[in-house]
Amino acid sequence: MESNISPKMNFTLIFKPLQSVHLHKDVGQVPFQLHKHFGFESNIVYNNKTDHFDYIESELHGLNIIKSNTWIYLIKNARKIDSLMVFHVSTQSIYAILLYKFLNPNGFAYLKADIGDSELAYAKWGNRNHLTQLKRSILFRSLLRKLDLLSIECREVFEKITQVPSGKKIHMPNGFDPEMAVHYGVKPRPFDQKENIILLVGRHGARQKNSELMLRAMELMEDLGNWRVLFIGPMTNEFRRLKDDFLETHPRLKGHAEFLGNISNKSELFGFYSRAKIFCLPSRWESWGLVCGEALSFGNVLVMSKEIVSAPDLTDDGRAGFMIEGENPKAWADTLSTLMGDQDRLADFSQRASAHFNRNFIWKNLLHDLADRIRHT
Repeated sequence: MESNISPKMNFTLIFKPLQSVHLHKDVGQVPFQLHKHFGFESNIVYNNKTDHFDYIESELHGLNIIKSNTWIYLIKNARKIDSLMVFHVSTQSIYAILLYKFLNPNGFAYLKADIGDSELAYAKWGNRNHLTQLKRSILFRSLLRKLDLLSIECREVFEKITQVPSGKKIHMPNGFDPEMAVHYGVKPRPFDQKENIILLVGRHGARQKNSELMLRAMELMEDLGNWRVLFIGPMTNEFRRLKDDFLETHPRLKGHAEFLGNISNKSELFGFYSRAKIFCLPSRWESWGLVCGEALSFGNVLVMSKEIVSAPDLTDDGRAGFMIEGENPKAWADTLSTLMGDQDRLADFSQRASAHFNRNFIWKNLLHDLADRIRHT
């Protein structure tokens, strides 16, 4: 008797530098969520020295991690792969898609752009030599012919990119799975149970993250009351020296600025999100800002640099958060001081933040279009 059960569709991501930290980001979440909610057989193929990955058995059960030479794997398995996923418009990604479509013309080639600029700069004429530019132009045209779908995270970038035919691109923001927090025993607190905490999560001291802006803003804030600013994440040596000088120079702020270092324990990290009222991202640039989706899921009010291309998406154009000039500590100090002194306004924006997250940034909902397109190719 023939089985009526349809075989699972094979979804494979090629991502050579995979590390455990990627599994909670879009790299791991897109294939895992497609498996979890849409029944795909999801694989990530990588090629580096890593032999152990956290979270697989305990949290991401069913996601297959395969260590292999990615080119050899693709040659041997292309016909078994119903959909191939790659990241970024790069020469390596284009070669992977071209090889895949040569070996499996009916397969679905998906590229997640992950760009924070208003254009695809790969084939743009610039400061490259003519031979390299000619090669890139040819490869990019080949990509557009063979590619089935390219997703773009930010609405502004999606609207400005015209090189990709409209039928081959979708706007798909990055998301967060609220069930992940539940798995770690953490639930979003109601606003009246939150604490007066401003949270920053990132690589403090990296030029991109611009964490020093928050220190400069705190210097300008006259009265922090019972508010605390928590810096979570690894710190560069330069930032360690900066924060030591900051605390020594401003002893009145010692009880208000806390530097907690890297927190790898998800229960503890999500606990801070749940307790906090405000989440700040003062970065000079981001392709998205994945921590903001996490913060929104816990009802944190976002305060972001307006230079971040995803800021309008994540703050709902200022209706669920705030966008501040990134190199203006006075503006940051004024905005934060106003919010800290108006709990009713904060409560209102916290509700808006939660509603904005539920409408727009839950992975399960974001991936419907991608799953449907793969299935109906």
